[in-house]
Amino acid sequence: MTGPATPPAPGPGPAVERFPAAALRGGEPFAVLYGPGVDDVFVDGGHQVCTLEETLWRLLRAEGYERIVFSSLSDPVYFRDDASRDRSRRAAAPRRAAPRTMRHPQLRGPLGGMLVSGLGAGGGTGERGADPAGAAGATGPAPSAAGVSDPFGVMTLAGYLRGRGQRTAVVFPYAEEVLRHHNAARQLAHAMADWSQQSDGHNLWVLVFRRPTLEAVAGFVAGQGGFPLLETFVRQQMETPGRPGTARIGFPQAAEVERLIHATRLRDGLRIGDWRELAPIVRVMAGQPWKARTWRTELVRLARQGGALDADAVRGWVEGADTDPRPAWERLDALPGLDAVKRHFERLRAQVEAAAALREAGHTAAAEPPALHLVFAGNPGTGKTTVARLVGEVYRDLGLLGRGHVVEAKVRDLVAGYVGQTAALIDETVERALDGVLFIDEAYGLSDQRDGFGGEAIQTLISRMENDRGRLAVVAAGYPDKMEEFLEANPGLRSRFPTVLDFTDYPPDTLLAILLGRLTRRGPRPSPEAEEELARIVAGMYRTRDATFGNAREMRTLADEVYALWAARVRRHVDRPVVPGDIPEAYRTHLAPPAPDPDGLLAELDRYVGLGPVRGHLTQLANRLRLRQARGGEGFAAPHLLFTGPPGTGKTTVARLVGRMFRDLGLLRKGHVLEVTRAELVGVHIGETAPKVQKAVQDALDGVLFIDEAYSLARDSSYGGYGAEAIDTLTREMEHWRGRLVVIAAGYPREMAEFLDANSGLKSRFTEPIPFPPYSTADLVEILRRSAAAEGYALGAGVADRAARWLERGRAADPAGFGNARTVRGLLEVMEGRMAARFAQHGWPQGPGPDSGTGSGPAPVVPLEFEPADVPDPAAGGPLTG
Repeated sequence: MTGPATPPAPGPGPAVERFPAAALRGGEPFAVLYGPGVDDVFVDGGHQVCTLEETLWRLLRAEGYERIVFSSLSDPVYFRDDASRDRSRRAAAPRRAAPRTMRHPQLRGPLGGMLVSGLGAGGGTGERGADPAGAAGATGPAPSAAGVSDPFGVMTLAGYLRGRGQRTAVVFPYAEEVLRHHNAARQLAHAMADWSQQSDGHNLWVLVFRRPTLEAVAGFVAGQGGFPLLETFVRQQMETPGRPGTARIGFPQAAEVERLIHATRLRDGLRIGDWRELAPIVRVMAGQPWKARTWRTELVRLARQGGALDADAVRGWVEGADTDPRPAWERLDALPGLDAVKRHFERLRAQVEAAAALREAGHTAAAEPPALHLVFAGNPGTGKTTVARLVGEVYRDLGLLGRGHVVEAKVRDLVAGYVGQTAALIDETVERALDGVLFIDEAYGLSDQRDGFGGEAIQTLISRMENDRGRLAVVAAGYPDKMEEFLEANPGLRSRFPTVLDFTDYPPDTLLAILLGRLTRRGPRPSPEAEEELARIVAGMYRTRDATFGNAREMRTLADEVYALWAARVRRHVDRPVVPGDIPEAYRTHLAPPAPDPDGLLAELDRYVGLGPVRGHLTQLANRLRLRQARGGEGFAAPHLLFTGPPGTGKTTVARLVGRMFRDLGLLRKGHVLEVTRAELVGVHIGETAPKVQKAVQDALDGVLFIDEAYSLARDSSYGGYGAEAIDTLTREMEHWRGRLVVIAAGYPREMAEFLDANSGLKSRFTEPIPFPPYSTADLVEILRRSAAAEGYALGAGVADRAARWLERGRAADPAGFGNARTVRGLLEVMEGRMAARFAQHGWPQGPGPDSGTGSGPAPVVPLEFEPADVPDPAAGGPLTG
């Protein structure tokens, strides 16, 4: 009688990187495998393509399991090697000395305990199919215990596990099907419960679930209702991440992908287009959530079509694939700007190298792994997404992540619209990102959803960041102020994101380099004149940027539009350079025009009466700018202005003109005027005022913010509010947006002096006071004459004198309330009303007849004349009446 066959020697380590051996070493009663890779094929270190069962067999054998038993619905008990089968037989005489008998003495058939050869599954050989990969240690066909019933199969497997003679592993490769459809479910549940109580870590029960997450496994087991101890085991594993007994099988990593490429090259004749491209091709393929089975299909198809594996082939599989052959560190270093970001990763590399040196010197606990999670804070186009796509490779090269792929997610990918769905979305996304980077752009959207499920998403994300330490790096990105709000949304976020990297706006020289680089890569080269104008345009775009400025994106857009105009002009003559005419007209607003002649610029002021001091001040400003331009120097920031004077002296009118004038001078890009009062700037509750001021400033950017009766902001005691906060906020905004904002504050002279005293910073910001003195009587009469003429009237004999006396009497009666030009407009309305009453009594005037005039076309309209009686009695001294 011979003993059991000698087991094959254990293989060298895990078959592939995706099978973590730690799940089989922790002394747990069960090992639960799950994830998207459990139904994949695997490429081992010998470039052999293996199924899950073959790979798992090798791994268990390498871990010292002498007997490895498999079980499925179709085969309750089967083996993949003769050694495991022979070790499972009861001791018996040699095969030639006695006929084969039933494996259990209680089993009886037509010939009693005799087992008839040639009638079992696979023609009596117990075949389950030849090993296509030639698994090391397997002896050919995989024998099975054909004809074993489910109840007896459970009893047999339980007996193997309880045995102490040889170390045994029982494997359910299709656990869902067995748990759902097993004909002896009660016996199976009892066997699992009994095993979970008596297991001592010597033997192991392995269950393979085709579920993406451990939570999904727990949900499935709970749904079966008959395996409570298995469900408890899985949930305990969920609550203690990193605990042996469970393992997620993911997508292939770079090393396995490269082995698959070489296996296809050797077996199927796949050609490599350019060996220098192989490393980036492997990087792109490993970064996709694709199974090795899918890649193998594509590679074999490519080989059979006679194609070569190159960057074009990969781009055909993966849209937008980046096959840059340079290492991640080199590509990071080549990015423009980002000095602070590059310094962070250089320090990280130094820490990893120092930790490795310490370990080599015997200091095994000298350093903890560095924190991997990052916040990228910056405006659009500053390189956040580009760097995020490099982070995974950097971490992988440093040995901090196993795979280094990047999964990009938006808030809509993480937050569901129904209770209970958000956590599942987060888990599903994190599972795809494990061993790599989860990049969440505009992450502040999670904290903005106060009435939605953003809070649940944040809490679930924090749990996964903690539970999957070492296997997950989360990079959250967005606007700087918004990301600060995001970090404050949950106390656990700031501790999980210890590093915030600032992606500042690119300076003009970097923006210009990006613009010229894109143009050059596309073919055309700018002429010196065009390059000079592009530099001025870029400087203008930078100077007038706001929070939505796209930085590098803006440069790419400008370059593409220049290219389009250039191509339309040169067509096939591509040797011609880009000229200034190829620059789109919309961008030429950033080219400051030469300062115009002050006389022409201020001609509109000449239409108004009594603005000589104002005209002189603005003329001086225009001449200063012309002087600087004549000397080849830069301009200056448009100054803030203080208009002091009584009502009706033209302050609002001139403010509107200043906006257009500053635009024509090139001091402001738009020159629009936003008129506000205290009501638009001061809130009625705490926290309202500053945002209101900031919104008004944003609406006025590149133009004029005109604050009439600005002194009311300094009179909180009279108005009851937060005027002081409004002044403080306004002062900061004026400094922050210097060169892009002109603030004109207007009001009575004495009250405006109080306004300047309300904040020490106001006097230094309002350096251009412009007085608007009260109009003289002669000026007022002239305003009346011009206003009447604009309406088609004329002042008859004696009207001007009577109006002058009326205006003088009104000013003397109420100097503070006298409205100057406003009073004149009111007087004109009264005079028109009196004229209308006169015509209503004596007959309406007739227009020009059909035969009047000197030729074709309408006859000129003769102005109607006011009479002295149309002017109120100057001696009345009361308010205006009709």
